[in-house]
Amino acid sequence: MTQTTPQPLLTWRDIVARAQEISHKRMRRMVVAAAEDGAVLQAVADAHSQGIADAILVGDEDKIKLLADQLKLNISGMTIESVQAPDKAAGRAADIAAAGEADVIMKGFLPTSTLLKAVLLKERNLRRSEVISHCAVLSLPNYPRLLNITDGGMVVSPDLDQKLKIIENAIIVSHALGITEPRIALSAASEHIDQNMPRTLENAIIAQMGKRGQFGSALVDGPFALDTALVPGLAASEGIDSQVAGQADVLIVNSVEEGNITGKALINFDDAVFCGVIVGAAVPVSLVSRTDPPRNKLASVSIAVVLSDYLAQMEEAA
Repeated sequence: MTQTTPQPLLTWRDIVARAQEISHKRMRRMVVAAAEDGAVLQAVADAHSQGIADAILVGDEDKIKLLADQLKLNISGMTIESVQAPDKAAGRAADIAAAGEADVIMKGFLPTSTLLKAVLLKERNLRRSEVISHCAVLSLPNYPRLLNITDGGMVVSPDLDQKLKIIENAIIVSHALGITEPRIALSAASEHIDQNMPRTLENAIIAQMGKRGQFGSALVDGPFALDTALVPGLAASEGIDSQVAGQADVLIVNSVEEGNITGKALINFDDAVFCGVIVGAAVPVSLVSRTDPPRNKLASVSIAVVLSDYLAQMEEAA
């Protein structure tokens, strides 16, 4: 039985409020790998002060305490495990999550590849999907719902099978956000199938799979250009009848470059709030950047907490 939140979450503030509601019942815990990073410590401190999550800080204890002092952050109630080498910190963080002692893994001052290598080590049994993908859930000031752009961070150029797994991961994130029947738009340069544009052919195949119900409780359609996917009425003017066009909850892109450029354009030029999470492991992986404003950091921690709660519900219902 599918578990969902009571109603769809529509903005980043809804995500934060939902995370607070979840942690009010049981405080969720993040484990931070290589926590000696100012932006990460700021995000952790803010999440703690707002009742979203506690943290276990794994990393160089002296550097963590020095950074906290410099930034005037209160981490006195947090557990610190002193592990200096980044790869060892990643392994220890993954072990903590595998033991059920953390609900979310957070990336600190280390490469994403180092962290994921530790998380996905077979012996830890933390892999849930064959494909690990990144969801950039954006809260846009002029769009009436959250928009999940995926994958702009993990799979460089997905083939058909990988794209199907990315869609499955995105559906799980949508369900965690209370969207019971997400509208999933398949991105391309044009709505028209053109043999000179291979992605239009691939996305038309996926859309046909969607029409046959192969994605369960999701509406999948395309190919669509960005404006057709997001702007109401454009598809109808082109003679396209679609339940997805103009109101997409998810935009499936064709490469890391496309997803990254689309997301950053909306963040920097349309004041979108970014909530990012890596999906496909048994626990969500949260990443924040030192250049992210505080609201983006808080939103990214919050969506990881919301997703962790949904994954726990899925496991209980299985």
